[in-house]
Amino acid sequence: MLAWGRHFMVFTDFFLDYIPGYNKFRAVSMTLVIAELAMPVLGFLALNQIFKEGIDKEKVVKSLKYAFYIVGGLLLLFILFPGVLFDFSAQVDAQLPNWMAELIDKLRDDRKSIMRMDAVRSFVFIALAAIILWAMISKKLKTTYGYLLLGLFIISDMWMIDKRYLNNDNFMRRSKIENPYKLSVADKYILRDKDPNFKVLNLSLSTFNDASTSFYHKSIGGYHGAKLGRYQELIEYQITPEMEKMKQVFSGSVNMEIINNTLAAMPVLNMLNTKYIIFDPQSDPIGNPFALGNAWFVDEYEVIENANQEIMALSDFNPSRTAIIDKCFKNYLDGFMFEHDSLARIEFVSYQPNHLVYRTNAVSDQLVIFSEIYYKKGWNAYVDGQLTPHFRADYVLRAMIVPAGEHTIDFRFEPVIYSRGEKISLASSILLILLVLAGGFFEIRKALIKRS
Repeated sequence: MLAWGRHFMVFTDFFLDYIPGYNKFRAVSMTLVIAELAMPVLGFLALNQIFKEGIDKEKVVKSLKYAFYIVGGLLLLFILFPGVLFDFSAQVDAQLPNWMAELIDKLRDDRKSIMRMDAVRSFVFIALAAIILWAMISKKLKTTYGYLLLGLFIISDMWMIDKRYLNNDNFMRRSKIENPYKLSVADKYILRDKDPNFKVLNLSLSTFNDASTSFYHKSIGGYHGAKLGRYQELIEYQITPEMEKMKQVFSGSVNMEIINNTLAAMPVLNMLNTKYIIFDPQSDPIGNPFALGNAWFVDEYEVIENANQEIMALSDFNPSRTAIIDKCFKNYLDGFMFEHDSLARIEFVSYQPNHLVYRTNAVSDQLVIFSEIYYKKGWNAYVDGQLTPHFRADYVLRAMIVPAGEHTIDFRFEPVIYSRGEKISLASSILLILLVLAGGFFEIRKALIKRS
């Protein structure tokens, strides 16, 4: 019933609003996992109950008959009258043009046929299982043989269904898996760049619904079902408008001056270190000389009242000189005074997804912006090994005050929940193993006592 979703919204809304943890499901159909776990477990518990000593066999046989009549009867309805119970239409059918009406009718016939065949298969399994259970209860079939037959049915049933989802067509040669995307002319050009620490924007496809660019490069786009809300907002309010503007300009007749003027007016893509733009995969990419790199010093900052003003401020600012900072982070700047240092340097030393290393050298304290997404739940910053506070700037990026002199800055992903979860997982695994061993010990002991 939970998997019905929008078809029974009163029920779904109740669980979303009042049952803890339920709103963490990505889609209502995922609740079928609960049924997939519960039904087999309940089935085995029922078998255990049926063959316990002292159970009223007549009552069990009566319950077995009722169960078979109800489930078998429903399946017979699906087999004999599928069109009465369901219309086998889908939402997409109404969106198809009229000239495809014949095709839609055939699709509905196919859906009806698939349901009928599955109902027949299920009825056969249920009928045979009921006969075996009845024979076992009536002592006409040895329990051991009955369990073997039921086990064979379970394996056969799972094999037939699993082959629909994982069959011979799903297996490919290793070489094809290791290189699923063919290198384009643009990809080959970008891969000649010896500095891998920049980002690529691919305008030739659906930027935020495609994974091919991310296979070879660090991509502005890509797809994930659970994006950070703040980054999704940046996509909608800033990145997408800048992309549309580029598409409009680059699709016409352009020269280098027009290209550079357009790229210079893309503050968000520049602060995200977008060094290359792929407009046509079979041509060289467009190089962006205004990409700001992995980190840079700014000369000033502007304190903004709230998140709405902050994201709108990104439309018209110079990220190489100014940092946009929400007022909730203003206290991180207490006591800091700008002192321009034309010789100040910051270098990106190494990159790992969970560990970034920078090296700085300046004669005075500096405000640094890092072209990495700010995420406070796990990321820690260290200056020469000492934990140092960092904060958010430019709506999504990281920032911190770096003291004068030569320093090494480390960003490490160290979520407390991960280390705590590992300990809980280890303790749970040890406890489970001990319980299994204890259970085995007592069962063996019981068997030995019975023999003696």
